Amino acid sequence: MLRAIKYRLRSYLPPAIFLAISGYFGWNALHGKSGLEAQNVQIAELAQAQQAFSAADAQRQQWETRIADLSGSSISQDMLDGQARKVLNLANPNDLVIDLPQNKSAE
Repeated sequence: MLRAIKYRLRSYLPPAIFLAISGYFGWNALHGKSGLEAQNVQIAELAQAQQAFSAADAQRQQWETRIADLSGSSISQDMLDGQARKVLNLANPNDLVIDLPQNKSAE
């Protein structure tokens, strides 16, 4: 009887160990640190980082354009004049200025 138990144990033990090892690696393939779920999270983070990079790159290009317009002999006279008027709240004597009435919708 003891011999039969040992025989069955020896016959069932290798497949059980194999199934346990396979289950361990299968679980880690899905839920582990480098598994499919972690990969989906990393893909989402990469998409967010790419959007942030695109926004920062667009802002950098705008600043480069503004700096290039204001540097050296390439200053656009119209842009300089417009910015000066905007900052000083002045108008050119040749400009036609029309005062618009205030909205009285608040009354």
